[in-house]
Amino acid sequence: MGAGGLGLMCLQLLSALGGAGAVMVDIDPAKRETALKAGALAAIDGAAPDATQQIIKALGDSPAYAAIDLVGAPATTSTAFDCLIKGGKLILIGLFGGASQWPLALIPMKAASIIGSYVGNLQELRELIALVKTGKVAPIPITTFPMDEADSTLSLLRQGGITGRAVLVR
Repeated sequence: MGAGGLGLMCLQLLSALGGAGAVMVDIDPAKRETALKAGALAAIDGAAPDATQQIIKALGDSPAYAAIDLVGAPATTSTAFDCLIKGGKLILIGLFGGASQWPLALIPMKAASIIGSYVGNLQELRELIALVKTGKVAPIPITTFPMDEADSTLSLLRQGGITGRAVLVR
């Protein structure tokens, strides 16, 4: 979920590790197009009323074994959870905030694992650096903005207009 800069890095990591691909979900058409160009199996509009069905169809009419939510909003987390197969795993990375709306009984009935991940450990960092050094994973795009444009940069960030990271410079 989430086809912005972090989503693109996830696609690269998946490819570098020999994965088959992922279905990306984003409400921004430009980010969906970028995800497709970067190798996503499909790019689904998360705001579509049938987004869950579209995701499952894109996975070959099979629910997902795992979903990574890079946004962490109620809508994205709910869609990710609804796409999981029995015994599936939901990994929450995004910190948008809010609350889940699932009945708690669904978690054991679905035998789902819900995991939060905010930062990795030192070994994971070493593995990531090794992948970047091989050239299989490109660095995250960084766009610099003058310090006096901090307010407009934050507005652009809120609107989803920045791919990768924004850095304010003097």
